[in-house]
Amino acid sequence: MSADSLRSLGDILYQVLLPIILMAGAGFLLRRKIDLDPRSVNRIVYFVLSPCLVYASILTLEFNPDITGRSILFAALDMLVLGGAAYWLTRRWGYQGGLASAFIITTILMNNGNYGLPLNLFAFGETGFAYALVLFMFNAMFGGAISIYLAIRGHDNRLAALKRTLMQPIILAMLLGVISRFTHIAPTGSLFNMIDMAGKAAIPVFLLVLGMTLAQTDIRANVKPVLQLTTLRMFVSPLVALALASVVGLSGVAYSVAVLQASMPTAVNSIVITNEFDAAPDFTAGAVLMTTLASLVTLPILLFFLR
Repeated sequence: MSADSLRSLGDILYQVLLPIILMAGAGFLLRRKIDLDPRSVNRIVYFVLSPCLVYASILTLEFNPDITGRSILFAALDMLVLGGAAYWLTRRWGYQGGLASAFIITTILMNNGNYGLPLNLFAFGETGFAYALVLFMFNAMFGGAISIYLAIRGHDNRLAALKRTLMQPIILAMLLGVISRFTHIAPTGSLFNMIDMAGKAAIPVFLLVLGMTLAQTDIRANVKPVLQLTTLRMFVSPLVALALASVVGLSGVAYSVAVLQASMPTAVNSIVITNEFDAAPDFTAGAVLMTTLASLVTLPILLFFLR
């Protein structure tokens, strides 16, 4: 590797990944040293900070309609391909019940919120953050709905669960943001400034929650399926994303952001879903931890070639 390549890789590690590692590490230590409950902090993010981030971003960021449409098409195809592959693999390997559902959930539900948004912001600036936000909202809405449906297969309250998914604060904030943007009816002055500040606070708190969640995860359960899932999510998924981003016609920053968002580790929210409906939560926790650890190797390599 040339000296210029080494400097470029060092810049990626220092400017992009180091801030993320330090903040997540702070969350890890908070959980280990003072036993801070990540669920309480996560609820602050879930009910207040994330909706503010989504709403304020929709009103303030610039979205190219053509690129936004291509990004959404990319996200839909990526979820379809990977979800289909995960379903086929669970059948091939004989996984059933909660483990089969959890395997698919941990494949399609990506941590492109509390990990992907800050990563793209640091790597590609406000433009990259805008495209990353579109992909995050798509995954939160459709990935969340599909994941809940899969987690409760065999139960009789599917419709109620899907309705609850569509009533997520992030989804409501997204709808309100779109309405406000097109009708020009939106908060102004100090009220909007407060919403905007709360949204910006979501970025570091995202990473604190990630670190706290990893601090309480035991990877020893379901080692074989966890390693299989990690291979699919962290090594196969980037290759699929590279191909699909080209197929839908993305280029430049939008291409890089799409590939990076689709290559994120499994979302922390998947633990919440599988715990709620008792769908192999131990496997899911192990998958979140292992894919996050693997991302420390795969994401710098991806960024090196994408930037």
